[in-house]
Amino acid sequence: MGPQDPAVVGPYRLVAQLGSGGMGRVYLGYSPSGRRVAIKVIRPDYVQEPAFRQRFAREVIASRAVSGFFTAGVVDADPEGSLPWLATAYIPGPSLQQAVQKSGPFPEQSVRALGAALAEALTAIHGAGLVHRDLKPANVLLAADGPRVIDFGISRLVEKSGLTLTGTTIGSPGYMSPEQIQGQRIETSSDVFSLGSVLAFAATGAGPFGEASVPALLFRVVHEAPQLDTIPPGLRELIGWCLAKRPADRPALSELMPALTGGRSPVELLGEGWLPNSWQGDDTSGTLALPEMPTSTSAGHNPVPEQRGLPEPSPVRPPAPSPERPVSRRRLLYAAAGAVGAGGLAAAWGIARDREPKGAGSLRWRFTTTGTVLSYPRVAGDLVYAASNDGTLYALATDDGRRQWQHTTAAAIGSAPAVLGGSVYLGGDDRVLYAFDARSGKVRWRFTTGGIVHTPVVTGGVAYVGSADHRLYAVDAASGERRWAFTTDNDTHSPAMSGETVYVGSSDTSLYAVNAYTGEKRWAFTTRGAVSGIPTVAGGLVYFGSTDGTLYAVDAGTGKGAWRFEGASVGSNPAVAKGIVYVGGGRTLHALHASTGQPLWEFTAAGDVHAPAAAGAVVYVGSDDAKLYAVNVAAGEQLWAYSASAPVHAPAVTQDAVYFGSDDNTLYSVRI
Repeated sequence: MGPQDPAVVGPYRLVAQLGSGGMGRVYLGYSPSGRRVAIKVIRPDYVQEPAFRQRFAREVIASRAVSGFFTAGVVDADPEGSLPWLATAYIPGPSLQQAVQKSGPFPEQSVRALGAALAEALTAIHGAGLVHRDLKPANVLLAADGPRVIDFGISRLVEKSGLTLTGTTIGSPGYMSPEQIQGQRIETSSDVFSLGSVLAFAATGAGPFGEASVPALLFRVVHEAPQLDTIPPGLRELIGWCLAKRPADRPALSELMPALTGGRSPVELLGEGWLPNSWQGDDTSGTLALPEMPTSTSAGHNPVPEQRGLPEPSPVRPPAPSPERPVSRRRLLYAAAGAVGAGGLAAAWGIARDREPKGAGSLRWRFTTTGTVLSYPRVAGDLVYAASNDGTLYALATDDGRRQWQHTTAAAIGSAPAVLGGSVYLGGDDRVLYAFDARSGKVRWRFTTGGIVHTPVVTGGVAYVGSADHRLYAVDAASGERRWAFTTDNDTHSPAMSGETVYVGSSDTSLYAVNAYTGEKRWAFTTRGAVSGIPTVAGGLVYFGSTDGTLYAVDAGTGKGAWRFEGASVGSNPAVAKGIVYVGGGRTLHALHASTGQPLWEFTAAGDVHAPAAAGAVVYVGSDDAKLYAVNVAAGEQLWAYSASAPVHAPAVTQDAVYFGSDDNTLYSVRI
């Protein structure tokens, strides 16, 4: 720390400088409870631009929505400070840049493990509506249990600032995509190009376009073929695919993952020894000797919340790990999601189980409420949030169903929560949209409408929500203040967001497209019944159901009908994945071609089916026959079914579990 470095930022004590860059300096800090964090303090010259703080606040909210295991998530921020700052999880390990410079290129198996983890990290980042824009070896940190991607969502601030500072570049030469260099529109495929460059560096020790002056390097990226001759043949083709000049010629991340892993789980590839041998046993904290927290304050102890989850059978917790009896790192990998930063692996030890899990379709735990969990649970990090018709929002630990907090409203809840940026947003039948602190359950603000409030969608610093008072509201996600309201002719339901447009259905029989910034109507599409479900936007089309029994596909830009499918249930919100639309109709789950509506297959249950959820090669759907079904997406064949004791509602799927509510007043967690 130098004489000009701050000693304190927000609640964090700063003890060391970790690095500096175009945006500012990064410090090692300690929270009051002793948690280590990395704090980026923004340079003063950026703060002088009037619109910077507003953009910074929006980017922080979006970045905090990223909860993938292989990302170093944003845990705190202050856009309004004299110098804006943000805090991320601290990752104890060197950067990929340092590792390769010290020990040389990675072996092929380690490159594949690295690639699988980075692909998963980018999937989480893109899922939050972000493009990284600056993926490079210095922005990949290597922890013992896998790599972490840092600085996502922040580089766009520099790009939009309008500042031209000496030595400042947007992205890194040699790792930027051709379209980024040429100032063209940036899509998620730009990050795929950067991923290919990073993997080439890991495999060879050099970038795929060699070493040169910045202008020469940028010219090579745009116009010349990458240098891949020294890369092992199996990897060469994959990396070359990522480095295609045209964005449309690059693979989707979902295509890249199996090509990297050969069908194996990333967990397997990231087991013991995934790092090169020269790093095994080294001090993986990098070249910096980390100071201890400069006070005697130790982490406080909070009483364990009341155990309301009911594991079957009850898990036996292992003793604290020791060198004589280590816990398998493979078991910890996904259990530790969301825990890395504050205690790193130490936090993960507390939730490790002492035996391997049972097979797919077996119960992990169940949690009983006093009302039906009608709508989708939401999973963020290590918590699952579920709203019950008993009027209560519950936050439960994903690993064992232990209740962390709960908040009871003044009426029933039929909506689903939305989780973004460290906050949980929920609409209630008491006419209120709530914002809660995601970790503590403290109410941050309330926004009152004139009717029942439906499921919100939150993005770009704004919560969009429909109400039975006939209005769609745009509410500032940080303050709870109204930005605008759009009025329909009847109950206005749950919206969906894509780009700069909000799509919302109304019981006045229309689906509306509304300008997300102004609240002005772009277009309306009229059906023969109430449009009361949640729309889904994918591939330039909006998919939604109506009480007239029809699933509609409408052009998202113009509002013109593309196709329609008769026989859909209004309560079965469509799910879209990999070019297929899944929708329920009576007792049948239909799979339709997303572009044409052509039926592909049908799966029939013994009771009416509800809203499905698609994940990978499986689509999950609950039914009034008291079962949750796992169905193969290729042929519509049942893989397994879990039996509850009452009708099963809409599920939410993570990497290792599916969560769903039932009319037996229970939230279930079942292995997948």
